[in-house]
Amino acid sequence: MSLFSTTSKTQSASYEPGVDGLRALAVIAVLFFHAGFQAFSGGYIGVDVFFVISGYLITGILFNSCIEGKFSFLRFMARRIARLYPALLLTLVLCLIAGFLLFSPDDYVALADSSVFALFSVSNFRFWLVSGYFDTSSETNPLLHTWSLGVEQQFYLIWPFVIYLVYRLNRALLPWVLLALGVASLALSQWYLSVDTSANYYLTPFRVFEFAIGGLMVFAVDYRKRHTPGVIQYEIIMAVGIALLLYSIFVYDKTTTFPGLHALVPAIGAALCIYASPAKYLGNIFRNRAMVTVGLISYSMYLIHWPLIVFYKYFIYRPLFLSEKWALVIAPFILGYLMYVLVENRYRRVDLYSWYFGQTIQRVCALAVILVPALMIMTSNGMSFRMNDYFVEHMANSPRFHEEQYGGEGFSMGSQVLGDADGRRKSAVLLGDSYARQYAFGLNQTLAANKKWVDTSFEDGCFFGPGYTRLLDGVPRKDCVERLDYALNEAKLSRVPLLYAVSYQNYQKTMGTVDGKRVDFPNTEAYVTFLEKNFDAIHERIGLTNKLVIIGTPPGAGSQVGLASCVDRPGYLPLVCAKYLELNEEKGNAYALNRSLEKYAQSHKNVEFVNPYSVLCEAGRCVTMIKRKQFLYSDGTHLSKQGSAFVIQGLWPRLNAIFGK
Repeated sequence: MSLFSTTSKTQSASYEPGVDGLRALAVIAVLFFHAGFQAFSGGYIGVDVFFVISGYLITGILFNSCIEGKFSFLRFMARRIARLYPALLLTLVLCLIAGFLLFSPDDYVALADSSVFALFSVSNFRFWLVSGYFDTSSETNPLLHTWSLGVEQQFYLIWPFVIYLVYRLNRALLPWVLLALGVASLALSQWYLSVDTSANYYLTPFRVFEFAIGGLMVFAVDYRKRHTPGVIQYEIIMAVGIALLLYSIFVYDKTTTFPGLHALVPAIGAALCIYASPAKYLGNIFRNRAMVTVGLISYSMYLIHWPLIVFYKYFIYRPLFLSEKWALVIAPFILGYLMYVLVENRYRRVDLYSWYFGQTIQRVCALAVILVPALMIMTSNGMSFRMNDYFVEHMANSPRFHEEQYGGEGFSMGSQVLGDADGRRKSAVLLGDSYARQYAFGLNQTLAANKKWVDTSFEDGCFFGPGYTRLLDGVPRKDCVERLDYALNEAKLSRVPLLYAVSYQNYQKTMGTVDGKRVDFPNTEAYVTFLEKNFDAIHERIGLTNKLVIIGTPPGAGSQVGLASCVDRPGYLPLVCAKYLELNEEKGNAYALNRSLEKYAQSHKNVEFVNPYSVLCEAGRCVTMIKRKQFLYSDGTHLSKQGSAFVIQGLWPRLNAIFGK
């Protein structure tokens, strides 16, 4: 008998404790990943495990309802809503309350907007549309994680019709249709990695293959129950499944191309664990009471964990200590259990008639609890009446502070003139990512005032090196290569200095060759050696008699959240972030790396190192504001327009000497 044949109702929809245990592993991986434990660099695959489990359970439920002649889309959706929405609504309400207490107007508006998208299960579209280089939602949006709930709900809307229609046509075709859908979705996902990585990550069509793998397990499990494998076979299959999951959790990281083919590893791992759940020994990993309990409350844990992390980090305005990371891992177990007992489990069993007819008013009121406050927030500039005097004086007219105040705002990527080029020979070529573009505002003013100009070659998020580039989701950035070639050719032909500035520390884990091969560095020393060889290659390309000027990394604002979010917060809160308005020099961005690059420059002819620390820091302290009136940074790391002008003014004697040589 075929693996894909079924003669009667499957047993896959019956309760399987091992599946709940698998849920536990998934949510634990996500918790440690989001809390910032580097060992769990691939913990995000927990979401993919959830998708496989959903595909398995939902396909089984729908298939059995078709066999029994009880298929009802309305009943199915009513149960899904009763299962998911009460806990989600509570999460949204709590987030809006916490946002009122903690968030800046800008972040509060973004939260209100996200809550509406989450309410209607389309968060994935929202985060796809707003994702970009300057998007800070991962740091300040407590509802970022609801993108996966949107994918699940969209799956619930489509999958019942797929199962029902194919079943009515020819039930024997169902597994083959699922297989075809899975292959098509996987192929689409792999292809789209080079087209739009954000859409590939957030949108449902690119995730269908994970649900389909789970759906296929309905037939595999049914076959298993009719042809029981041997004890050893169970253990081997379970061992392989666990190994695939652990490999994904501990080896994958942000540089891994995803989803695409790499998503097959955790998806197949989850599928194998489902298939081999009766394994006598290894199966106990998922069947034990502790894992099953965590699995039962995993949805509530997932809902509450990310808002906790975001709000806490937002309030303290600094990187997490290890003890705080552990606390943020443990807290969701407690709060998730309470939410499960008091909300999720209480409302999950629904009577179809009472839900559809008798509780319409209650459902509308529940929606209004989110929609009305969200509308009020969005139409009142994020309830800016909560803000302190700093906000009123400096930021009331700047709801998008980083986008408006970044030192490179108004200066496009690519090539352009900074300064006054009226018949004059260019003074230099400036090559770099956003850490170079941040100087555009200050350079443009100062160069024009001094009747000089420089050419630029900007591309945000790029590393520039002969033969090397940044891997974005595992895909090499070809635009970076084009910008590098332009800058090197211009500097060589014009015989002018090349100024080089990038976010050096950010590319250590995303480096690759131009043909897409990943380059790993065992430690920072190896990375510094790589950078030095890269500068050697660049210098050779522009000519060793030409000047190569390496611009170091500024110290930063002390937090990824940004200065605006420190000052721009409700006036009734203690300004706990005020102490970060000055930063210890040695705790600044790339402090040690800057020193290494400076030593390199000192040991090479016609190479100079320009250090922003020399302007921004004095006596071991680095300023982030000027007299607490002007922000030197537009976010946690990039110079603002004021910061750009301040740094360039301080560096001008050095730069002018370089340009004049």
